[in-house]
Amino acid sequence: MVSPVTVAVKSMDYELDTSSLSRYIKAMQTWPLRIGKFLFRFRSFTPLPLILLTFIFFKPVSNSLLWTVTGLIVACAGEGIRMISVGYAGSGTSGRETFLKAESLNTTGLYSLVRNPLYWGNGLIFAGLLTMYAQPAALLLFIGFLFLQYHFIVLAEETFLRERYGRNYADYSSRVNRWLPRCRNYARPGHGFDGRKVFFKENDSCFNLLLAALLILAWKENVFSGKLRQPLLYTCLALALIVFYAWVKILKKKEKARGAV
Repeated sequence: MVSPVTVAVKSMDYELDTSSLSRYIKAMQTWPLRIGKFLFRFRSFTPLPLILLTFIFFKPVSNSLLWTVTGLIVACAGEGIRMISVGYAGSGTSGRETFLKAESLNTTGLYSLVRNPLYWGNGLIFAGLLTMYAQPAALLLFIGFLFLQYHFIVLAEETFLRERYGRNYADYSSRVNRWLPRCRNYARPGHGFDGRKVFFKENDSCFNLLLAALLILAWKENVFSGKLRQPLLYTCLALALIVFYAWVKILKKKEKARGAV
């Protein structure tokens, strides 16, 4: 016969085991979200070490104009996706904040085809730049890195949107894929394209794309020719980009002070 003391001890052990299991399950559910929030906050800077390693350890395999033109077309297509997404997005969304924010739920335009068009745009920009660089191994490495980074970021974003918009977001996510576009679901945007919004919000992305393309061209010329044949041209173009970027930043700051942005 089992004593009451033994039963009580076993019951206590069972409660401890279930409590530990509950904490473990909760921890396994929250750590990806913590990683996602961290990566979201620093998403503009996380690729920088990989970019540096690419220049150090991966040399371009070709100086062919085909690589350069193809890569530039792909990168510009990626930026075009970003511009269309931002231009038709609702107010207070698709921004460059370091914290999760969504004043409205985007469900039309490119967001009716796929839930993350901005990250599609970013992926094409990086793919295009690495195609310009003519380095397939680095391209594959970056694709793997971006997939992992955006996987965790999207988990955090979707948890935030699910908590904020509840059933509306559940309905939206049930009919629109996270990554694979579904063209038959296209819904026209409910408002016009906001070019002014794109001009200010995409200043950073356009500047980064053009400056990176310029650096890649200069680097490849140095690798295959042994020197920069037109250093003054590269310097002037880089300075022009920097001046224009700074001018837009100053203009945006003034517009914000007036409450126009």
